[in-house]
Amino acid sequence: MFLSLLRTATSLTQIHQIHAQILIHGLPLQTHLISKLIDLHSIDYARFVLDQTPSHADFSWNSLIRAYTLQGSPKDSLFLYLKMLRNSEKPSNFTYPFLLKACSTLGSVFGGEQIHTHVLRLGFGSDLFVCNSLIDMYCKCFCLESARNMWDDMEVRDEVSWNSIISGYVQWGQVEKARDLFEEMPIRRNVVCWTAMINGYGKEGDFVEMLSLFRHMLVSADEVKPNAATMVCLLSACSALCNYEVGRFLSVFIDVNKIPLNVILVTALIDMYSKCGDVENAQRIFDGVSCKNLPSWNAMITGYMQHGLLEQAIDLYGLMKAQSVKPNEITLVNVLSACAGLGALELGREVHLYLGRNGLELNVILATALVDMYAKCGKINDACLVFVKTSQKDVALWNAMILGLAYHGDGRDAIAVFSQMKRAGLKPNDVTFIGVLSACNHSGLVEEGRFQFSSMDDKHGLSPKLEHYNCIVDLLGRAGHLEEAYELVKSMVIPPDSIIWGALLSACRIHRNLELADKIGGVITAMQDPNIGFCILLSNIYASAGRWKDVAGVRRLVKEQRIKKPSGCSWVEVDGVVHRFVVEDTTHLKSQEIYGTYEILVNHLKAEGLEI
Repeated sequence: MFLSLLRTATSLTQIHQIHAQILIHGLPLQTHLISKLIDLHSIDYARFVLDQTPSHADFSWNSLIRAYTLQGSPKDSLFLYLKMLRNSEKPSNFTYPFLLKACSTLGSVFGGEQIHTHVLRLGFGSDLFVCNSLIDMYCKCFCLESARNMWDDMEVRDEVSWNSIISGYVQWGQVEKARDLFEEMPIRRNVVCWTAMINGYGKEGDFVEMLSLFRHMLVSADEVKPNAATMVCLLSACSALCNYEVGRFLSVFIDVNKIPLNVILVTALIDMYSKCGDVENAQRIFDGVSCKNLPSWNAMITGYMQHGLLEQAIDLYGLMKAQSVKPNEITLVNVLSACAGLGALELGREVHLYLGRNGLELNVILATALVDMYAKCGKINDACLVFVKTSQKDVALWNAMILGLAYHGDGRDAIAVFSQMKRAGLKPNDVTFIGVLSACNHSGLVEEGRFQFSSMDDKHGLSPKLEHYNCIVDLLGRAGHLEEAYELVKSMVIPPDSIIWGALLSACRIHRNLELADKIGGVITAMQDPNIGFCILLSNIYASAGRWKDVAGVRRLVKEQRIKKPSGCSWVEVDGVVHRFVVEDTTHLKSQEIYGTYEILVNHLKAEGLEI
């Protein structure tokens, strides 16, 4: 009766009651009790029962060793095995596979070798299941020679034996050795083996061979069909290469062949579509499945961020919280970046508070995102506070602080932070010098800007890029050194873009240098896709000089090439919600109230005598 009750029990409360009756009646049901407790994931209780029972079947020991290993407590598996030996309990061939798995989880080849010695001593050296586990352990502990020796000594090999050694070679980058074994296999190659080889070529970056092997798989005599793991390997390669054509084919293949969508495959599809620029399909897949985990949410939020859809990223983060999905570092870094882009200070502060309240470590990646967010939201003092409190600083964090100070016009402070960075022994990169030159530009530090620009190549071995040239040209132009800036642009090793020419043209307007404006205007209007903003700037320069014929020429160019100015937009954060406004927008939920308030304000201003 109690055995039947034990088998049907579904809660620990029921188990406690049954356990009490087993003890009262002295029933020998401890093995069944331990097995049931393991099924209910109550490992500590199962261990308690084991420790209180004078004698055990090897099944109980093996079950608990297996449970410890599978539930992420490999050290407890090994300690339990030692206790088993001290109690003079005899292990079986079922004891060792999960002990070896525990060793591979810990990366303990020493422990694995000791277990191997016990295996040989107790006569399990020819057991197929144990031998396969030994090969897997040696492979995962990067002892490929030991794994191969073990494999070579086996008298009988099954699919698992071949899969283990091939996967081992693939795992450690020896794809050609894996391929040789793959081609030699005398037995049917299953989907695990094919997937391991496909994954191997993916790790090597050999996309062509990867696809070739996939096609060969579909028509091979093995008659094996790809599974979700196979498709994840292929989709991951498409994501890395942004190969939309193949990625789209694989997505259709999954639909047509009705390959079951697990959460890992769904995430891989979302990631592929996002990285290939098809956010609409990524969202369609995300919305269409119920099996979402944290990586799925992160993949979709990251996809929005990569394509500048900051509002959608924040909205999805709100939905994620509403569904009680706990964010991790990747989520929060993306959300902080969105807050920085939108100026959503209130939400950014909320994320910062979330870190503290939930005991999440403020590592250098999160600190960098916070510094960037506070700086771009106008709170440079808060950015400095986060920077100072972060003990381990990398180049990205120093860069974020330098850029933040630069954009706030604190050029000398930015240069001071740059000096501290060098004293700390960190090597500046391209982004560092964008911040340093921007700091000089925003603060008018011409001599410092010249020095830092020349030091890029002379002292740090960095070749200036377009962004660096743009900063120094803008700095020289604003300071009135137009000819020097113009000569620098002409001497550029890389072709200047419209932004650099536009910076120089803007300086021409400030300093009324019409002659140089003519030269630059000729370059800008001759471009294949002229920048509308710079065309308007050139037109205004001509208008201020009374050259109406040239004004008409620029306007005619704009009209003929159908150059359009993108609609301006702005954001405002109210109660943690970001609202977006576009010129003449009527899509906002409260657009009638907004326009009504606008009319009231206009009428009020007119009543005060102002012309609107």
